[in-house]
Amino acid sequence: MSAGVWSRLRDRAEEAWNRHVRYRELYRQLDQMRADLKARTAWMDDLTEEEIAAMLRGLAECIDAMETAGGDAPERPERLV
Repeated sequence: MSAGVWSRLRDRAEEAWNRHVRYRELYRQLDQMRADLKARTAWMDDLTEEEIAAMLRGLAECIDAMETAGGDAPERPERLV
């Protein structure tokens, strides 16, 4: 293996390691968020098809009511930055 090839391989390995170290905390946080989301939604796995259908009907009714009420809402002033 030539010195140039070895140097490029070494540089690529160093870049990969630095990226790993730099993003390790972010990956840990992402893994924790995934675990939290899975724990919060685990109850949904136990729902029957009838319960899911009822929940979706209720959600559709809620969205319709919000859209109806939203048409009557006054315009909000722009936020000051």
